[in-house]
Amino acid sequence: MLLTLMVFLLAQVPVSHGLIADGFNGTTYILSKSEAEVIVPANGSSFNLTFPFKSEIRLFDSQGSEVPVETEVSFWRGSYQYKVISEEEEVDGQINYTRPISEQRFVTFAEEGIPVRVVLPAGYATGDSLLGKARPKPDEVEIVDDRTVLIWTSPAKRTLIDVSFYREGAPRAFQLFLLLLAFLAGVLALEHLMSIRRLRSVRQEADEDSEQEGRI
Repeated sequence: MLLTLMVFLLAQVPVSHGLIADGFNGTTYILSKSEAEVIVPANGSSFNLTFPFKSEIRLFDSQGSEVPVETEVSFWRGSYQYKVISEEEEVDGQINYTRPISEQRFVTFAEEGIPVRVVLPAGYATGDSLLGKARPKPDEVEIVDDRTVLIWTSPAKRTLIDVSFYREGAPRAFQLFLLLLAFLAGVLALEHLMSIRRLRSVRQEADEDSEQEGRI
């Protein structure tokens, strides 16, 4: 059975075991601040993958053990085409690779009907209307090992998933920042009002002196 993947971003970083053999039958993206580990279900002994870059591809069985593979690669029309052949007859497990992402933002296309799971970095969150949220809204949100997990159970055709994330304390810090700005604005407004009153007082005293001089 052949598995064909099209991926549009570069990554050449060693792949960790990730979420292996946990029963999720879809594509998983485990995020760090600047890259994502991708885990894709695989069933067969030969797999075709196409990337616009060179990448390390690893195969794991359903128990999480790495399966030895032979990899053939060719370059054609700006893409690297990989043929990954397992040294075992049949493998039911996952293919792993990594891809870079924008700083604290992850964007990908989901294939129709294939579940997508996005695991945020530890200590990060999403959902604030100002700091960033996930679009479209995920069908499920879980907390696993202190990490926020977003799940789209059945995306529509070519759904664009866009997730902006931030440190968990960022909303509180942002609120304090806004309060500080409001306080400073109030201080400036008060100083401006006091200055106007002082100017009016000086002008009034000058007018009174002029009137007194005119009477003499």
